Amino acid sequence: MNTLRRFYRLSRPFWQARQQWLAWLMLATIIGLGLLIVQINVLINSWSKTFYDTLASFDTAGLYALAGEYALYLGLYVLIFVALDYLRKGLVLRWRQAMTGRLIDAWLNDQAFYRLGLSGEPDNPDQRIAQDVDLMVDLSIELVASLVVNLAQVGAFVVILWNLSGVQTFHLFGEPFTVHGYLLWIVLAYTLIGSVLTHLIGKPLHALNYVREQREADFRAGLLRKRDHAEQIALYRGEAVERQHLAQRFQAIAENWRQLMGRERDLSLFTVAYQRFSLIVPVFAALPAFMAKAITLGGLMQIRSAFNAVHDSLSWFIKLYHKLVRWSAALERLDQFEQAIAASRQQVMKARQGHCLCLQGLTVCRPDGSHLLRDLKLRVGQGQWVRLAGHSGLGKSTLLRTLQGLWPHYSGDWQLPPGRSLLLPQQPYLPQMSLRGLLAYPQVRSIDDVQLVDVLGKVGLGGLIGQLDRQVEWERVLSGGEQQRVSLARALLYRPDTLYLDEATSQLDIGSAQRLLEMLKRELPGCTVVAVTHQQGLAKVFGKTVELEAL
Repeated sequence: MNTLRRFYRLSRPFWQARQQWLAWLMLATIIGLGLLIVQINVLINSWSKTFYDTLASFDTAGLYALAGEYALYLGLYVLIFVALDYLRKGLVLRWRQAMTGRLIDAWLNDQAFYRLGLSGEPDNPDQRIAQDVDLMVDLSIELVASLVVNLAQVGAFVVILWNLSGVQTFHLFGEPFTVHGYLLWIVLAYTLIGSVLTHLIGKPLHALNYVREQREADFRAGLLRKRDHAEQIALYRGEAVERQHLAQRFQAIAENWRQLMGRERDLSLFTVAYQRFSLIVPVFAALPAFMAKAITLGGLMQIRSAFNAVHDSLSWFIKLYHKLVRWSAALERLDQFEQAIAASRQQVMKARQGHCLCLQGLTVCRPDGSHLLRDLKLRVGQGQWVRLAGHSGLGKSTLLRTLQGLWPHYSGDWQLPPGRSLLLPQQPYLPQMSLRGLLAYPQVRSIDDVQLVDVLGKVGLGGLIGQLDRQVEWERVLSGGEQQRVSLARALLYRPDTLYLDEATSQLDIGSAQRLLEMLKRELPGCTVVAVTHQQGLAKVFGKTVELEAL
């Protein structure tokens, strides 16, 4: 039941949206095509009796006519199956696209992705958004459509099997008893026993598949981190440590894989034997009637076909058990992810808006509740430049993140100035994109080349003017100082009303840093700047220095 509740929570936003009427139409068409396949199977079942009776009578002309009839059924089956598969894939893409977009929005909105990293983030959110969504959506469509079609097939062939069974009298301990539709009771009992045993043997696969997804994602994430920090690893010559770390992560995958192999081996030993044995069960069940000449060879083959159709449909749980456990594991991982995002919403800070930046008894804490900065009182007028001073580890950077609405561990109150704000960290974020996109970040809108060229010249990166469309890993191409110049160029293009600088010029010499800050003053008149810097030579650029130790 927990799995079904998770499925309902995760799928409801898509299927309850009014604009998804086309998805409902596609799903209905998929089910309709599946029902047509059931109808073709019913016709083939009836055809099989006629065919084997005709074969027994050596009627060559009749056999050729029946072969043509079967070719027609086969052609219709192929066309319907291909159309059904095409529509199913289209619906999977539509649902996955919508669900992926919704999860990405939820993950990025209100900096949830940042806050999750501060307090118990579910492992590998990238893998959950990419792989688990794909797995859940694909298997959901397959499982729902196949369940409906199998139920329809049961309904169609149960009546046929009941009629073919007739009324049989058996003797048990010398007492006669009569059974109506005995073949139907046999297939029901046989399938029920098989389903129960399948679940008992395969139940541990759910937990093993959950761990599998986690460990595979951990290994991929480790590989990506090695690539992202290739220069640092190379400078340290830390290849041996990294090799050991990756080997340990893959060893975890191997251990889980061996456990999966063992459990799936046990399950396959049962399910394969069960499926193969089920092919002969109807023949032996109907053999007494055939030997008594109550049914013909064609009738025996029709019974076998109808029995297998009912058994195959009722064995939906057994046939798809491997997929069901992977589906349930994906549902659990996605549901955990959504619940974690929802919980992070409770940490969103809602500061008051006013005419200036004003701290009123603000206390910044560590995640464990201990104080970093206590009872801060500060007022920064509009357009004022303020430098925050204090020893390393005091909490100055954390204070800036609190004012920017990112750090949730605080008490007290503060008032934010009006307009847009921007925080430039010590290590700029340089995603792999064109230089023009890199400079415009975090703006989505495109910026004309005249502005870009002008800004590059002002921050001392005139040598990059001819590379606006170049797309490389800029983090590896640019030096630390050049990266910080890119960051300052972003501020010029973004033109915030309040700018927070967190050691944003630490990799520049004092003269260059001073010239760049003076240029910011000229280019962004009226912008309020609050900066953390240990470069004492920059103190004269700021109108006010606040010693946090004294507060």
